[in-house]
Amino acid sequence: MKKILAQILCLSLFTLPAACSKTPAPDAVPVPSATAAPVSTPAQSGEVTVNTLQELISYLNAQRENGVLDTTFRYPHLISDEDFALICDSTGVMHVRYTGFGTKYHFTLTQYPGNRIAKAHFSGDTSLLSSDELRVLQIAREMVTTAKEMTDDPIELELILHDMLTEKCTYYGGSTDIPDEHNPPRHLTCVGALLDGRANCQGFSDGFYTLATIAGFTVERMSGFSNGTPHMFNTIYLDGQWYVVDVTVNNDDSNGGNVENMYPHFNSGLDMCGSLSWRPEEEIKPIAKTSGPHYYYNIQNDSARHNYQKKYTELSELCKAAIFEYTQNRRSNVSLMLENYLVTPTEIVSALKEAGKDVPQRLQYTYWYIVRGNHSYISIRFS
Repeated sequence: MKKILAQILCLSLFTLPAACSKTPAPDAVPVPSATAAPVSTPAQSGEVTVNTLQELISYLNAQRENGVLDTTFRYPHLISDEDFALICDSTGVMHVRYTGFGTKYHFTLTQYPGNRIAKAHFSGDTSLLSSDELRVLQIAREMVTTAKEMTDDPIELELILHDMLTEKCTYYGGSTDIPDEHNPPRHLTCVGALLDGRANCQGFSDGFYTLATIAGFTVERMSGFSNGTPHMFNTIYLDGQWYVVDVTVNNDDSNGGNVENMYPHFNSGLDMCGSLSWRPEEEIKPIAKTSGPHYYYNIQNDSARHNYQKKYTELSELCKAAIFEYTQNRRSNVSLMLENYLVTPTEIVSALKEAGKDVPQRLQYTYWYIVRGNHSYISIRFS
């Protein structure tokens, strides 16, 4: 933003950094407040005054959660380029625009299409949706209906919707610039994810937000970093806690989509966020310190639809368990986690060969693995 004299009108437009980022929240489903109301004092005009950058961010998020996307307030500081970039990454929206005159600021926030679509679903008013967004609404409703017919368990419902999205959409790393907030690039939104079948992390996040919100979950989007690269993912509110869901990383389709979901960040607490990080201001909702029973590798009940999933501390035991699930329980796909060990391909092949040496049948399999933080996640498909 070009700095001008304090009494001159300043206009600043924000577009996404060159990888991915941004964030919104539900207007149709109540969202528990996670940030304290900003300390503020009434201005002479009756407007709110916020005194620090954190108060400004908290105020904008509180307004957003209340459905107020145009807001005016007093702020006694010049907003620097760095401040504005942090505001954009910490207010859960696709695009931010503001004008300033002296200490008086007016902010306009633009939500992702998923917010409008979810709101239209609950209100029944689709008048603000484009033709493509109407099609996305229909697709999302059909997907949610199908998923609900498959299970009565809410966590399995979440998992089914997650997998439906990854089966429908592949990663596309196109430009993240938004020259026109009213017509954003499709791959940055649920339109790209659910209608076109290609999206970057923003599109995956908007797609999951749309599906999960329509299904009845309380979901946010959150900006941060994956291995130091700007990134966006979701957070979900389960049993009084907020957890991370990173559909983009869970669906590591860097191999042309021919991989299994490994779910390293499915309902993760801080202890399992691994390579994900964020600045304190970007944590719009407080993430649970530890991963609870809803975390993929903590789920105790065997899902009727999904892969066998457990944690192991020894690679040899992990491989024995995988082969047992195939030979005895006829599971052709297994997803397993190796805690506090950074595995190599050579070790996986050697351990599987050793674990299967006494099996009478010939084992044929394909495996994938990823390393996140201190842990390794291995998916094996037997044939």
